[in-house]
Amino acid sequence: MYIHYILTQMEEKINILYAEDNTTAAMIYMEILEEAGYAVTLAKEGDKAWQLYETGTWDLLLLDMDLPEKDGHELIRLVREKGDQIPIVILSSVNHNHALYEGADDYLVKGCSVDDVKARLDKAIARTKCLNTEKVQGLFRISPDTTFNKNNRILSISGKKEELKSMESNILWLFCLRINEVISTVEMCETLWGIYTSDKEKALTRYVCLLNKKLKADKSIAIQNEFARGYKLVNGL
Repeated sequence: MYIHYILTQMEEKINILYAEDNTTAAMIYMEILEEAGYAVTLAKEGDKAWQLYETGTWDLLLLDMDLPEKDGHELIRLVREKGDQIPIVILSSVNHNHALYEGADDYLVKGCSVDDVKARLDKAIARTKCLNTEKVQGLFRISPDTTFNKNNRILSISGKKEELKSMESNILWLFCLRINEVISTVEMCETLWGIYTSDKEKALTRYVCLLNKKLKADKSIAIQNEFARGYKLVNGL
């Protein structure tokens, strides 16, 4: 109901950029998406998809991974390097869960049900809109030496600044909202990706490890793994 409320408040159609080089698959899924009320633009090559992305306004990027010219991996990298938090959903003939590590929000295997496609896309879009419109404090002081600015994704430790990747920023933001509090892996996965699966948990574990490496310059803070419970950001304040 919450997701439905958010989506029905939008005055214009949701704009999806769909990158798919297989003509048959493109026709099938474009029909599904358009019947669901989405506005869909198709790109059959990676270069064309990137050109359209750079010049258009999009609510979601739907990617096949095996594209000519620029493949799905490169497109994900280019989008996330720009700092854009647009939801990216993989729609491919094989399981590409490793794309979650690269910055994709979700993946679907071709042949899944129409209802599943609609539900997963709606969740990805609604989740991103919530993250973008949530009115929360932008600057967090994690410790006397460490601050994190959610608005520009800058982590500053003892004056040394680093721009975090989009998903790293979202994860650290969740921890900053609830410092010294255990957050379950299920809750974190559902907040970040809209669904909990073992693949999402593996992706979360990897991101937490990367964040801990970046935080280790400040010995007073760390993300702790609370066995069978979740994770907790502890600080020295």
